[in-house]
Amino acid sequence: MIHRVGVVDSTQRVARDLAASGAPHGTAVVAEAQTEGRGRLGRAWTSEPGENLLLSVILRPLGPISEAPLLSLGAAAGLAIRFDLRVKWPNDLLCRDGRKVGGLLAELETDGERVRHVILGLGLNVNQRVFPEGIAAASLAELSGSRLVVEEVAEAAIASILAWSSHPARLDQWRAHAHTLGRRVRVGNREGVATGIRDDGALLLDGVPVLTGDVELVRGG
Repeated sequence: MIHRVGVVDSTQRVARDLAASGAPHGTAVVAEAQTEGRGRLGRAWTSEPGENLLLSVILRPLGPISEAPLLSLGAAAGLAIRFDLRVKWPNDLLCRDGRKVGGLLAELETDGERVRHVILGLGLNVNQRVFPEGIAAASLAELSGSRLVVEEVAEAAIASILAWSSHPARLDQWRAHAHTLGRRVRVGNREGVATGIRDDGALLLDGVPVLTGDVELVRGG
């Protein structure tokens, strides 16, 4: 079921309330605009009203907490397949030249040892063509050369997330669509070649696992 709303503080907050009320796996919230949209690490996520996809999906996976990070990797892989994008660890969607098209944010609720639910948020640039100065971003419309229907993009995105977030081949597809694997990157104060991702979702930097952080491509790497 898709709940379509106008202006909200955050689709994540609306989806959390729905999940707390027992909304089933696959329930989604799509907004025209957000007043308090955010990405990872509390960063603000801004979007022109009505131009982009602002989405949160309730996932109720059957698995231990250790598998929770794989849900967003699987969802990212599915979105990359559907919209011909690339993925950057841990949660970014890029076009082939490296500009950012979207990002994912996963919020976890547990009952101690198992996942109760995950609220998976997606911000995806659909029709926006102008972005703030200094931000290397692109949109699906720019890449395709034509304006898209946000509602149709939403339905395709939700279907991809549900199909791939728990798919057994999700990591294989993530690796196949990776933007930075095999290239020299920086994560925090560490620098090295991104050699792969481990089966638990950790990034391998020169073979050493990295569990958190943002990946930055090193120029010339």
